Amino acid sequence: MAKSEKSSVVIAGAARTPIGIKCGTLSSFAPEDLAVLAANEAISRSGVNAEEIDAAIGANVYQFTAPHTQDLYFPRNVGLRCGLRTETPALMVQRICGSGMQTVINAWQQIAMPPELDDASVILCFAAEAMSRCPRINRAPRRSGAEFWDFEQDGQVEDTILASLDHTLADTSMMRTADEYAAGVGVTRAECDAFAVESHSRALAAAAQSHFNNGDGLRGMFAVDTTAPDGQPVYLARDESARATTLETISRLPGLTKNKLVSPGNASEIGDGAGAIVAADRARAEALGLPCQFELVSYGVAGVEPRIMGQGPVPSIEQALARAGLKKDDIDLWEINEAFAAQYLGVEKELGLDRSTVNVNGGAVAIGHPLAATGVRLITDVMYEMDRRGVKYGCASACIGGGQGAAVILRNTAVK
Repeated sequence: MAKSEKSSVVIAGAARTPIGIKCGTLSSFAPEDLAVLAANEAISRSGVNAEEIDAAIGANVYQFTAPHTQDLYFPRNVGLRCGLRTETPALMVQRICGSGMQTVINAWQQIAMPPELDDASVILCFAAEAMSRCPRINRAPRRSGAEFWDFEQDGQVEDTILASLDHTLADTSMMRTADEYAAGVGVTRAECDAFAVESHSRALAAAAQSHFNNGDGLRGMFAVDTTAPDGQPVYLARDESARATTLETISRLPGLTKNKLVSPGNASEIGDGAGAIVAADRARAEALGLPCQFELVSYGVAGVEPRIMGQGPVPSIEQALARAGLKKDDIDLWEINEAFAAQYLGVEKELGLDRSTVNVNGGAVAIGHPLAATGVRLITDVMYEMDRRGVKYGCASACIGGGQGAAVILRNTAVK
């Protein structure tokens, strides 16, 4: 059955792994392996037969983290390993920190196209990052002209994470952009440190109230059975880096930027993880008997000055709200990525957000920011928390390296 011409797009299934701490429990997994776990869980939650899925869209930012450089095949391999038909095409997208969100936006656009242009009606979206496996590269200037399979000598050795955190075209770095942006809107170091403590506190409280601990929280997360680096079996059912900390401890850490707003204690954690979403044309989902409670309402993607890239959520959220005909006060819950405490606080100040409705279960400062996976994690977490609280509208947003922002607004159709 083809999709309808004027139907909305729904999230039929969503799931995310716990976020593993750097070099921790999930560090033995390649991104493809993590994505397969998340995609299979999302497919199971949706109830869709994998053979009914019309397309796969994947995201992974840090390439060369898979054995034998199989990153090139990431979206295709995940689709095949999850039982999608051989004929089902797969696409890789990359928008740095917004990559996971972009998989959903791409699927949304594809489903919304008239059927004579694209008849895909059920699309599997997934994103994964294994930052613990990011390699060190010997950056030889080029291959040798005399022998193609040899390289010129005296290549510079680069840490792929450290090198990519610099934005050389803009003569800045990610933490410097957060520092410059936040200082410009009046954020203080004391506010950044207090916020970091709050993020950890919220994440620990959420873990205690999770569905793994006889509560009803964090239902977007599923547990992963694996082996710790020391060889011991682990049932991972929590975000691994959230910890008890104090303002006294965090405030002692050195400021790393000009205005001293960014420190090791108030920046997002490096992590490993994955998430997946099954997006579908509503009429097609209803015909297949899939869940249709959560509807994609609008999205926004915007550019900002690269030197203050952390501002990205501001125009992208405003764009998404305008497209939906909504106001900020209509949004009941927010998930805004905490790339840095300073960056989030700048967004909070500019938009005038009520923090009691933002990142209620903690954010990336506490639980980690596995780049590509974060966008799907944000959407999944806000969706399940909307259901838990019985609220109507939620928004997920992230700033993006290089000076961009992305936002997605969801509606809980069970709430009138």
